[in-house]
Amino acid sequence: METVSRIHVPQAPLSSFVKCFWYWEGAPKTHAKELLMPNGEPSVVFNLRDDPIQIYDSDSLSCGHSYGHAVISGARTSCFVIDTKQEDRVFGIQFQPGGAFPFFRVPAHELENRSAELVYLWPGTARELRERLLATPEIGDMFSLAEQYLRVQLVRPLALHPAVRFARRQFCKYPHQISVAKVLDEISLSQRRFIQVFHEQIGLTPKAFCRVRRFQRILETVHGAQEVDWVDVALGCGYYDQAHFIHDFREFSGLTPTQYWARATQHLNHVPVV
Repeated sequence: METVSRIHVPQAPLSSFVKCFWYWEGAPKTHAKELLMPNGEPSVVFNLRDDPIQIYDSDSLSCGHSYGHAVISGARTSCFVIDTKQEDRVFGIQFQPGGAFPFFRVPAHELENRSAELVYLWPGTARELRERLLATPEIGDMFSLAEQYLRVQLVRPLALHPAVRFARRQFCKYPHQISVAKVLDEISLSQRRFIQVFHEQIGLTPKAFCRVRRFQRILETVHGAQEVDWVDVALGCGYYDQAHFIHDFREFSGLTPTQYWARATQHLNHVPVV
């Protein structure tokens, strides 16, 4: 079967909270499971086939958890594993960091490094949206439908705390240069209050979020490269100690940098494992 891949980026102001809506059809035939890297962003996935969504612990592929046909995954610093057969026909909402906060009643940190069945957080709406996605033949109309439903799900103003918005921008743009201390110098909140609000809205502490965004910068630097000088990569991403660089990489991915590079696919955060 031919692979079908489509992405839709919404207009502002929704684009500040939703990175994209996406559709994928055509599971990979080369491997059975994939390791997904953490990026600090929450996401929602609908499986449009009959099998329930299974997510596995990265250190035990025999330990899987079922999440029905729609799952929300919070911001993560840890990797996890999925079955590629679940990618046969799927629809997703990829949020910006902190982007899910206005659409769910629970604070973002309650889903930190966790996944949950979407029906628990969007009772009724999750099943209804999936049924309507299944009944919609055109992918572009699916995107419009999901955007309409998402707007109806707003439970808070479409905004983040100004200090969180500023810090998110700095940490995403300069993860290899900026520190929590530098951000605190630019805002009017105490350290304790800033960490509390950031954690509540983004889903990770400022320090953890900055570290995982620096990890993402590493992946972006080496992805698709024909050759890699790992010393240069480490220095360019703000590491002055090679051991620290490798330790962070393994902590977030479970792989060494060279193992990731050897297995990398067209998708930045997906790596075959079986």
